[in-house]
Amino acid sequence: SDEIEQGILDHRAFTRCEVTIQRIETHLLDPSPVSLVELANDCSALMTMNGDTESNASSQEFVENGGESSSSSNMTNTNSNNRDNSNKDTTSPNLSHIIDTNDFHENEKSTSITETLTARNIRVAVVGNVDAGKSTLIGTLTTSSLDDGRGRSRTTIMKHRHEIETGRTSTATSHLLGFRHSGEPIAGKDTIRVNKRKSEDEVARESYRIVTLLDLAGHEKYLKTTIHGVSAGMCDYSMILVNSRHPPTHMTQHHLNLCCSYGIPTIIVFTKIDGCPDHAMKNSKDEVFRLLRAPDIGRKPFAVRKEQDIATCMDKLHALAPVIDISCVTGEGLNLLRKMLFSLPKRRRHEQKANRSFEFLVEELFNVPGVGSVVSGFVNAGELTVGSNCHVFIGPTDDGSYIRTVAKSAHIARINTTHITSGQSACLALALKKEEKTKLRRGMVILTENPSSTREFDAEICVLKGEGTTIRKSYQAYVHILNVRQTAFAKSIEIVNKNAAGLPPSHRAQSDEDHGIVLRPGSRAKVRFEFAQRPEYVRPGMRMLFRDGRVRGVGLVTGVPSDS
Repeated sequence: SDEIEQGILDHRAFTRCEVTIQRIETHLLDPSPVSLVELANDCSALMTMNGDTESNASSQEFVENGGESSSSSNMTNTNSNNRDNSNKDTTSPNLSHIIDTNDFHENEKSTSITETLTARNIRVAVVGNVDAGKSTLIGTLTTSSLDDGRGRSRTTIMKHRHEIETGRTSTATSHLLGFRHSGEPIAGKDTIRVNKRKSEDEVARESYRIVTLLDLAGHEKYLKTTIHGVSAGMCDYSMILVNSRHPPTHMTQHHLNLCCSYGIPTIIVFTKIDGCPDHAMKNSKDEVFRLLRAPDIGRKPFAVRKEQDIATCMDKLHALAPVIDISCVTGEGLNLLRKMLFSLPKRRRHEQKANRSFEFLVEELFNVPGVGSVVSGFVNAGELTVGSNCHVFIGPTDDGSYIRTVAKSAHIARINTTHITSGQSACLALALKKEEKTKLRRGMVILTENPSSTREFDAEICVLKGEGTTIRKSYQAYVHILNVRQTAFAKSIEIVNKNAAGLPPSHRAQSDEDHGIVLRPGSRAKVRFEFAQRPEYVRPGMRMLFRDGRVRGVGLVTGVPSDS
């Protein structure tokens, strides 16, 4: 029987195959998410520790055996040494290159996703006239695939069905563009599932530096949404897109004035240059350069044609306006634009406000089944560790009061975390009752201490030059203060004579006996505004903008009445 069984084993056919694990997906439950660079460094350190442990164990065994070893082990060690020496001789150039690269990465500071999304996150607002190709450019950059000329790229990032059907963006959305240490962009499409885009958490884990692109509406009908997106977006830079086949319109001038009134450096991008006639391109550039050189803008256009030009203009963006020509169909100029976005220095240092009290600006509201009320927005100051003992105040409501609740959990870039800090775009899950959920609205804030609200505030304003407008007492306008937007009227006006000496008589703030003080384009004054509908959270130092159809002026909140 043994012989029969042995014969069966000899004739049995065994199948051998190789299985490659391509992806392991898990839910991150670690309270402090780390990047792939830090994970790789930890794994290499662990392997080094294991190697040291094995060598110590072998040396200990050698001592216990009295320094004696068998001839087979000696032969094995000799052969292994010979193999090591031969490998060193044959691969020494490659190894030296690998060692240099590893030294470079070891010199790089090991960073977490939290730091990547805070200290190395550049926020860029993408504005421009309708049909300039804003959504198409963002879709091409984030997916790393060219457009087909019929709107394929823009459909990957659009939010609503009517946007896909009409091709016009009506909401303000944000999209992540990741870069590695070397400046190489992170491919936006999944390497295994070709038709699937990478999610925000996948891009954040692979990236060393992140550029957040804010897609804003270009149509005049949605100008209110665009102004709110620039006001509440905390943008470091702005990209103004111009269709090279058509000269710039009045909306391009409005967007340029809007960015300059907030002090945001601008980059001019001419799109659709494939097949554009030379005379149309020349006319468009001449018109844009004339707008840039205007006294109220005061920017000098600088053409970027090669990489050396990027280094030249990086530290002069307050006076220069880089100009890049691109095509999302042929890919011309896209690599140059990516290198410029990677080279942009951080302008807003939100991490320096981490020691202040917590302040979270609410921009969107959601009701997630099984979770409850979720608010998304921007952490403007301070730090917060969420949990069952994390009590916060959200408001103000219509009567000016605040709701005391608990921040249960938080997400940054769709990654679960327990700690958020200033400079991050985050989502917070709140424990609210059913009647409290109905009181939530956009424009609220979440605070941990000293909740306050006011109907009145003082601001020092400057009326923008341009179309004639007259501002006097009881003047009513729509006010944007960060994420707050509401109608307000001027309760009182005081003349500020700082710049009145150099202005012509028509631009000075004048005092009329019948109507009081009158403000005209170019004049400065201190105005007390009163909100028309409800109290809001306003504090000194916030930048404001007011408009009545068109942008009329900008200013700075200087104080809040003590009785409010």
